[in-house]
Amino acid sequence: MSDCGCDKAKANLYELLRGELCAEESAPIRDHIAECEGCQDEQNVCIQLTSVVKRACEEERVTNCPPSELRDAILRGLRASV
Repeated sequence: MSDCGCDKAKANLYELLRGELCAEESAPIRDHIAECEGCQDEQNVCIQLTSVVKRACEEERVTNCPPSELRDAILRGLRASV
């Protein structure tokens, strides 16, 4: 049984989306995805998942940042000790 390209596309999808594949590696995968509805769906899921995780990480960074007063006090203390 020959692979129609789905296995390779799905195995390399995140690398493709992050731009980690060279043009020679990515071209056949992009061509396959353009023609395969199942792989297009998989790509859309990966894009949405990546976006949600990125947004959650950004929100986590913002909510876990120390208050600006604390940051300023630490910087003043560091400058005074130099």
